[in-house]
Amino acid sequence: MALEDNNWIPAAVFGGSLVLLGSGMMVGHVRAWQKHRHDASHSDLDIQHLRNRYRRRMQASSAVAFVGCAIGLGDIFIWQFGPLVAAVYWLVVILLGCWITLLAFGDLTAVRTHSHTIKAQLDSRRKALEAELTEHRRRNNGQSIKD
Repeated sequence: MALEDNNWIPAAVFGGSLVLLGSGMMVGHVRAWQKHRHDASHSDLDIQHLRNRYRRRMQASSAVAFVGCAIGLGDIFIWQFGPLVAAVYWLVVILLGCWITLLAFGDLTAVRTHSHTIKAQLDSRRKALEAELTEHRRRNNGQSIKD
């Protein structure tokens, strides 16, 4: 198919938009990671979680940018190699889109699991403090402590 016969402009605009989106997300992830990495208030477990989250999100964002390139450039050039090559090419692009979806679900699951773990730790600490407060009140017979 000749380039003149192919309406490649919508694919190039959409692909370019995905490249910009993926690139913007990668810049945001780098900034967030640099901020969190040097924050002394995070535990080693939190730093490990944030490092893994950074890697997952960078992989997904770079895949979005790559798919954007594949859509934009592929629609322009791939049809010159015949329908079989084009079909295989677009199948690979679709599979990359599925991979991005799996990465997103994996990130969602990891963040949710980490949040539930942190919440359980905080609930446990709260219960311990409440028990300590109850014991303290019991020992003082409910009287307020004066300095």
